[in-house]
Amino acid sequence: MEIKLFWKNGCARCPQAKELCARLEAEGHRVGYYNVESVDGLAEASFHEVMGTPSIVVVDDDDEELFSYRGVVPAYEEIKSCLRA
Repeated sequence: MEIKLFWKNGCARCPQAKELCARLEAEGHRVGYYNVESVDGLAEASFHEVMGTPSIVVVDDDDEELFSYRGVVPAYEEIKSCLRA
């Protein structure tokens, strides 16, 4: 399982999303950070149909989406609950 954070410079909620993902990463979750203003980040965002930032997409080992938060930052408890399911 991997948590993918899609962000960009100037996004008002992206710093909060980065903090949340850093906390999850510190707990041992695998987190990928994708700046949608970069070629690689935009390609990954297109693959997951991300249209706004911040977006958090959680995928399984086959890169299939399990759940996502698009354009919002979930509460820590909410995403932890989903990660346990």
